[in-house]
Amino acid sequence: MRLAGKLSATVIVLLLLCLTIVLALLHTRHATSIVTYALNTFSPYSVTANAVSYHITDPWHLTASDIHFKDQHQKSENLNAKVLQLWFSPGKLLQPGWHFDTILIDGLSLSANTEQPSLPELYTDRLALTNFDWHSAQLSLENSKLQLDNWQNRPDSGQTFNGDFQLAADQLAWQGIKLNEVLLDGDYKPNSDTQPQWTLYGFSFDWQQASFNGQAEYIEQDDALILHQLTVSDLKLHHSESLNSQWLEQQTRSLQLPQTIEIRRLDILDSSFEQPQLSLNHTNLSLQNWHWPADHWHQQDARFSLSADSLRWHDTVMDAPLAELAFSPEQIVIEGASAKALEGYVQTDGTLTPDTLALNQLTLNSIKWFLPENWPELIKKTSQHFDNIQLAALDIGYAQVTDTAPGRHFQFSDLNVSGHDLLLKHEGQAGLWQGELTASSGFASIKTVSMVEPLITMRSQEGQWQLSELIVPFKNSGLLSANGKINLQQEGQPWQLELTTDSMPVSVLPQWLNLPLPLGGNMDIELTANGLGQHATSLAYSLEGELKGQFRQLQLSQQKTKQIWQQWSGSRTEQHSGKDTMSKTDIEETKPFSVSANQLHVQAERGKIKLAPISLQSRGFTATLQGNWDLAKPNGKQVKLQASQGCLQLKKEWRGNQKQVLQSSPCDGNNIKVPVKTDAS
Repeated sequence: MRLAGKLSATVIVLLLLCLTIVLALLHTRHATSIVTYALNTFSPYSVTANAVSYHITDPWHLTASDIHFKDQHQKSENLNAKVLQLWFSPGKLLQPGWHFDTILIDGLSLSANTEQPSLPELYTDRLALTNFDWHSAQLSLENSKLQLDNWQNRPDSGQTFNGDFQLAADQLAWQGIKLNEVLLDGDYKPNSDTQPQWTLYGFSFDWQQASFNGQAEYIEQDDALILHQLTVSDLKLHHSESLNSQWLEQQTRSLQLPQTIEIRRLDILDSSFEQPQLSLNHTNLSLQNWHWPADHWHQQDARFSLSADSLRWHDTVMDAPLAELAFSPEQIVIEGASAKALEGYVQTDGTLTPDTLALNQLTLNSIKWFLPENWPELIKKTSQHFDNIQLAALDIGYAQVTDTAPGRHFQFSDLNVSGHDLLLKHEGQAGLWQGELTASSGFASIKTVSMVEPLITMRSQEGQWQLSELIVPFKNSGLLSANGKINLQQEGQPWQLELTTDSMPVSVLPQWLNLPLPLGGNMDIELTANGLGQHATSLAYSLEGELKGQFRQLQLSQQKTKQIWQQWSGSRTEQHSGKDTMSKTDIEETKPFSVSANQLHVQAERGKIKLAPISLQSRGFTATLQGNWDLAKPNGKQVKLQASQGCLQLKKEWRGNQKQVLQSSPCDGNNIKVPVKTDAS
């Protein structure tokens, strides 16, 4: 026993002596050789280091610089680091594997494309990487700092961690998107079934010269991302070759987005966007409680607000736009929307559902609107999204509306419109189904016919639409008045119209009805008409009515007689011989001369319209115009004109969109027959 005790004491003394010697040597220049020799001899790894430092005052801390680490049994790349610092965990020295309080590695660079050496079983309470670079197809890091709590490496399960993590990187590329000045602070719970596995207490980065920051959570088993808060400042997206809608689409397509994203709050501050169809300058935008991929009709309690210095949608520019929207299932509430637009002011609020647009009020003040050429198609395309359109209060004040499209040009100045309780579309059918509407204009012009202070008043009750009053005073003289009604509820929508004029300018006929009568003067008209107005086909087969008109103070419009004749015959020039009875004085005459005409009489029966012959006579000039229209036939127009002046003779006919000079006899005796396909007269 005494011998065994002596031997044990001797072994302990020798071990302590060896440990003392090793510790002593670790304080000398031989520390590097001792550590690398021990690792190369007693481990499967090849290790070299430029220097190893150790101090007894910090006994569980070891530092190595310029270290190179490689598995001797694998064809793998070296692991290279500028500095490796190890803090051993003395309480776990007897447990399997290597246990550390902290592992700090500086200057490590890794790539997913190169094979790395297999590591032993390692455990550390904290793994810290500084000046760390990582490159893979999905993620790249440059000059980053990474800290992971409870990191471990097991040969059977690989590398994992559990707990807090922090990341700071000068540059990060994720799925092709490059981010700068990246900061992440979060927590990871891999085995949690009731709480999010990934929690970002805070994150921030720069992209496109904008700053992003926020908080988020990711639930791995549901593949769900929750954005508690995201703030974007100074974002500027301008249309260019490097940043356009196609580029954004490609970037979005390449992203592997979660199955669901819940945006609890998103704020975009002082940002600008510019694309071909839309631009926003110095925009502030807020979005709350939005769930993706649900569309806007399936949000539970979402809100959206927008303000900007200016907004451009296609060719329309708005200043200081404001909008507040609230989203719930099958409903969008416009709590308020306003903008300075078209040199005026626009404001509205109301509610949208998948089939109904219901505005509480719509106000437009002092706007000047030059309508786009395709505005009828735009209105039809926009309104077709809704089966019902309601407007509780409409107020348009001192507006100007202009259409410059050929064939329908018009302008309304100082336009004032007011209405209340309006139902403008019901179950897909447009019309005034309910409410009262009044419109007036200080000045109006339709196809060069000028009017002063026209007025229209209409009302409707349960689809009984009444044109209560239409008064159109013409600029120089004359008045048009009308009233009518249409039953929108009844099958076919029957309608009636009564119209009278007093001293209406005759120039209205060629401008509004496309009749080739270049005359001046006045006329009195009485018109009664009725039919079915549900659609164009029913109107074409049902139109009934009669128009009677008396001409007064007729005169040829202030054109040269020769020019009038050229207009009717369709010729640009007329070569006459010496037999021409028109003197040079007559040709140069521009003063109007009086013309006599019989009564204008137009009848319509079941969509077939007949214009009784109108005879014009004056100073050797005679002309007769008559015609028929069949609204049910695309080419149902047939108008004939016969005219003569002196030796000039003309017969002209319009059939559908064809016009034909049947006979044109200049004073030289030659006849001309010219067919022309045109819509002009």
